[in-house]
Amino acid sequence: MTVIAAAAPLPAFAQDQAARIAALEAQLNLLMQEIQAMKAEQTQQARQIQQVATAPAPAQAAAQSGAQQIAVAEATGVSPGMQGTLRTPPSPGVAGHPFYGALPDGRETNVMATGNQNVRLTFSGQINRALNTVDDGLSTDLYQVDNENASSRFRFLGESNALEETQALALFEFEWPVNGSLDVSQLEQSVSDSINRTFNLRLLEVGLSNNRYGSFFIGQGWMASDGTSEMDITGVTTPLWSGQTFAFGGMLPTVNGEDFDYIPRRPAPDRGDYASEEEYEAALGDFAVASSNFVNVFTLGNALDGLSRLVRVRYNTPVWNGFQLSGSAATEDRYDVALRYAGETEWARMAAGASWWTDASDGGFDGISASGSLVLKSDQWWNGVGAAIQYAKMTFDDLDNEPTTWMGKLTYTRNIWDIGRTGFALQYSKYEDFYVEGTDFKLYGVGFSQNIDKIGSEAYFGITQNEFTVPGYDVNDMTLYQAGLMVRF
Repeated sequence: MTVIAAAAPLPAFAQDQAARIAALEAQLNLLMQEIQAMKAEQTQQARQIQQVATAPAPAQAAAQSGAQQIAVAEATGVSPGMQGTLRTPPSPGVAGHPFYGALPDGRETNVMATGNQNVRLTFSGQINRALNTVDDGLSTDLYQVDNENASSRFRFLGESNALEETQALALFEFEWPVNGSLDVSQLEQSVSDSINRTFNLRLLEVGLSNNRYGSFFIGQGWMASDGTSEMDITGVTTPLWSGQTFAFGGMLPTVNGEDFDYIPRRPAPDRGDYASEEEYEAALGDFAVASSNFVNVFTLGNALDGLSRLVRVRYNTPVWNGFQLSGSAATEDRYDVALRYAGETEWARMAAGASWWTDASDGGFDGISASGSLVLKSDQWWNGVGAAIQYAKMTFDDLDNEPTTWMGKLTYTRNIWDIGRTGFALQYSKYEDFYVEGTDFKLYGVGFSQNIDKIGSEAYFGITQNEFTVPGYDVNDMTLYQAGLMVRF
């Protein structure tokens, strides 16, 4: 009986324990619900952050830049969907220049890691190799070159939108033209390792870009005038470019009836400066085999594309109805201003640019550059017909000659095959007074280009006939046959 009396309270105790367990279970369930709610909220926030990071730029900016993206697609072969949304880049519509803005739909942002989670890093570039067959009037030879119409290069672009409408930018770009077409010549068919193994720094700059206030850049980069003589949206630029002499600029025009096969750039050794005939002959032999002692094609004519790339500061206005004004100031008293336009109508896409540039130092120079291009739109056969024109002139403070460039080009592009755009081009260029007053250089060209979209490549072929007139010399014509392949990545 004692045992039974002691055990009697047990049912009440068990009920109390069961109630406590039930209460704990209810609290645990509430806690689990709160955890799940927090996880769901965190997931939603992560999605919203990802959407902001990958969202297109504001509709106003997209509306302003749509025509420019199409113009760039024609010039570079990079479709608008692969460009990103254009904001206020250094040189809108110029082939090879990057385009700052949000990544398009479908592109991932986490391909490359950075030391700052707020910065997106993009690595891109191109390799452009070509075979040049050159008939210089005395012989015909084959050269493998890096086509410096669009040289092999790579770049790192860092972008941050952490300041909402203001974008911070950092850009490195290096060029590595092994056997560059501006270096190869009849005397140096294979460029020395000291040149081939050297990177050329093209761009090193930082900047801020805002759709409302414009963009500012500091560092080595494009001057405002760079690109204003090269506005070409025809889509056939690699085999025939406004600066076509880059494709074979290192070659030496040949002459007849002279001591040397080429035009001397500087006086040859003088017999009176040497003690013996042997020393004189050795010096003469050294002079005759150095291509830098003779005039090359690039010296007789080039695009006069403003002040190119310098260590400078630069400001670009926002794009207003397709127009953008730029100005820059560089070391060594060099300054320029430029105006660009890109737009489209129901019948054509078009782009144009003009600039004034100067070296204000003693013995400096002044110059102007202008160019324009359009491509017709239609459901008729003339859809894809394009044209480009160019004019540039330079005057020196201390020299009489005034180098002048003229260029006109007609093109036709069509998606004949599914692999990508096909293009044909005819070009005429004239270069006056480059080397000395009275120098004349005429270039006639025909070109073919075929994009292969799935591998990001462009195969091309071009022929140029080049006629030179240099006072005091009987200069032979030169014919260039070029076939190449450029791969963009």
